Amino acid sequence: MNEIDTGFIKASQILPLIHILSVIFLVCAQICVFLIARIFMNLSSKNQADAKDVKFAEILRYMKRYEQFFALFLVIVCVSGFFLADGGGFKFSDPMVKGAIATLWAGAGFILLNFIYMHYKISSLKRALDAGDELEANEHLIIVVKYFIPLNIVVTLICVYLGVTVGEF
Repeated sequence: MNEIDTGFIKASQILPLIHILSVIFLVCAQICVFLIARIFMNLSSKNQADAKDVKFAEILRYMKRYEQFFALFLVIVCVSGFFLADGGGFKFSDPMVKGAIATLWAGAGFILLNFIYMHYKISSLKRALDAGDELEANEHLIIVVKYFIPLNIVVTLICVYLGVTVGEF
C-alpha cells in the first residue's frame, strides 16, 4: 500500500481536486468581473457626474481584486497542471496526449499574455481617470470588458475541454 489512506480520500486525489477547483474559480472570477463591469457600465443616474465617479471607483476596486484572484488561480492551475502531467499518470507515448498537453500549455501562455495586456489596459484606465479623461478611460474599460475578458473565458473553456479530454486517456 503505497498511498496514504486518509479515510475515504486518498492523497493522490487532492492534487486533481485542487486543480479542478482552481479552474472553476478562475472561470468564475472572469465571469463575475465581466458581469459586474457590464452592470456598472450600464448604470444611469440623475446626476451623471457623481454616477461616473462612483462607477469608475467601483470598477477599479473590482478590477484590482480580479487581478489578484486571476493571478492566484492561474498560478495554482499551472503548478497543479505541471505536477499532474509530470506525475506519470498520462500515457506520454500517445502523440495525441502530447499534442493536447502542448496545446494546454500554449493556451495557458496565451491567457497569461492576454492577462498582462489587460493589466496594462487597466493601468491605462487608472491613468486616464487621474488625468480626468473619462472618454479615454471608458474606451480602455470597454476594450477590457467586451473583448479581453470574454476572450480569456473562451480560451479557458477550450483548455478545460482539452484537460477533460487528456484525463479520459
